Amino acid sequence: MTTRSVAGQPSPLGLRLVHAAVFLAFAAGVVVTAVPEWQHLSHALGQPFHAGAPPRWLVLVGSLLAAAGTLRLAWGLVRGRTAPLWASGAILLAVVGTLAAGAPRGLEETRSESAANLDLLRVARRVHLAMVQELQAHAGAPVDVEAWRQALTRAGAREGLVRTRTFRPVPPQVLWLPSEQAVPEALVPGALLVHVAPEGVGFSVRVVGLEHGRPALLKDDQGATLVLRGLYNPDLPPPPEPSLPDTLGPGPLRSPTR
Repeated sequence: MTTRSVAGQPSPLGLRLVHAAVFLAFAAGVVVTAVPEWQHLSHALGQPFHAGAPPRWLVLVGSLLAAAGTLRLAWGLVRGRTAPLWASGAILLAVVGTLAAGAPRGLEETRSESAANLDLLRVARRVHLAMVQELQAHAGAPVDVEAWRQALTRAGAREGLVRTRTFRPVPPQVLWLPSEQAVPEALVPGALLVHVAPEGVGFSVRVVGLEHGRPALLKDDQGATLVLRGLYNPDLPPPPEPSLPDTLGPGPLRSPTR
């Protein structure tokens, strides 16, 4: 779209103002939509790990196109001349790209560390309850790491909950430890630190979450490291095999034990 007349002369001032107002409104909508994406990009690049999906690149690129088109339109108005066709086209392309990126459903919530930590704890609780059932049913918890990895997979652990600053998803994993107090040299968000006592008579699970962009062991509401424990009790009947409910909601993290 151009605001030149058929004879190639600059169009009337009123028409140029209307044209600029319409396209600048389009550009403003794109830029406003892109602000959270730029904030998330800056936040993610400034720390080792972050929670949630990467920025919507179509929105970021669209905001750059909208900014370029806006500057050219504004420059044309200041000089009293008609803006070139590409300026309007860039803004229209930015609008199309932003619409194609889709609505940001729940992005703000999923990009918060507290939401990611709660999701990690939910998965850990499912693993904990599954292994308590194994403990009571067989008088011992599995003593091989592969069984715990399979339990983690069945618990619904997923990649993409936590990402590196290069937006690479951090896969959930089980880290096998020689003692409950042992800590790996390098913590990884989403990892379960598992220690199983000799012959499987008991176990403990600690969860690595996020704190200010760095991996940290999750704490309970008293500030102590949160530990999920299981201990064989021969006086209890074998547990049934129900589906594991997910009853954990928002609020302080507590340290369930058995």
